Amino acid sequence: MQLTITPDEEAFQRAKRKASRFVLVTTVPVELHGEIMDSRTILEQYKGQINAEMNFSFLKDPFYTDEIYLKKAERIRVMGYLFLLALAVYRVFQRRLRQHITAQRPTGQAIFQLFRYVQVVEFTLPDGSRHRQFAQPLTYEQRRVLESLGFTESIYV
Repeated sequence: MQLTITPDEEAFQRAKRKASRFVLVTTVPVELHGEIMDSRTILEQYKGQINAEMNFSFLKDPFYTDEIYLKKAERIRVMGYLFLLALAVYRVFQRRLRQHITAQRPTGQAIFQLFRYVQVVEFTLPDGSRHRQFAQPLTYEQRRVLESLGFTESIYV
């Protein structure tokens, strides 16, 4: 048996372009302090900022940005603003938690994982009233997170 492999250069280039996407939303003017601020220059400066890199790393995850089909410039701009708004909410959420839970520095992602399997069961009683309760009681860590955010278990039930 003999096998010959011929790479599909066109398919490779398409996959490479798709993997190389980068969402870049900015309010930087075209010219700043006498320097032309084209997309390449802005991207280079952006990548030099490690904190910005950490904050916006989720935008590079194909889970969030893969296969988004927007053709109109205003829709692309709005999507960028929505991503920024989501990031701002996420960062405030994470900061507030870190102010109250100082033993560790939990990430927002870790907190979301902590609540991933919380289930609420709703019963309709014979008199027609409804009763909601947790399928399993909340753990100590889950209650602590809710309290840190100024909530109680009642937001679920």
